Amino acid sequence: MPQFDPASFPSQLFWLAIFFFLLYRLVVKLVMPGLGGVMESRQRTIDEDLAKAADLKARTDAAIESYEAALAEARGKAQAILRETAEEISRESEARNREVGEVLARRIDEGEARIAAARAEALDGVKDVAADVTVALTGKLMGEAAALPAARASVDAVMREAR
Repeated sequence: MPQFDPASFPSQLFWLAIFFFLLYRLVVKLVMPGLGGVMESRQRTIDEDLAKAADLKARTDAAIESYEAALAEARGKAQAILRETAEEISRESEARNREVGEVLARRIDEGEARIAAARAEALDGVKDVAADVTVALTGKLMGEAAALPAARASVDAVMREAR
């Protein structure tokens, strides 16, 4: 193979040096400026993106803070409304309980009055029956019946003593 011939090494080294130098100049003049521009452009894009991200993070943090403040305010208002509603319900309940208590007290008083009237009527009826029984018994036992007004007076006296 001719490339391994020791007599051709110096000429190969010469052409290697020339092509290396030309390739180096080509890379330095054409490729490196383009790469540098691309890298600078990418760095600018990265920096801009980082700045935008920081700005958006700040906005997000501000939005979260305002959201939390609004949420706390809404919770406070809800608690206040809940307390007011509970107090109002309590007042209404107490008023209804008083009304029901008053109605029940009136009904109890009316019932007691009816019971007292019925008792008095029943006692009057018992007095009349007791007076009639007294007249009939005195007539049978003594042969002569007692007078009805006297029998009533006697029954009244016995009932007063029994109380």
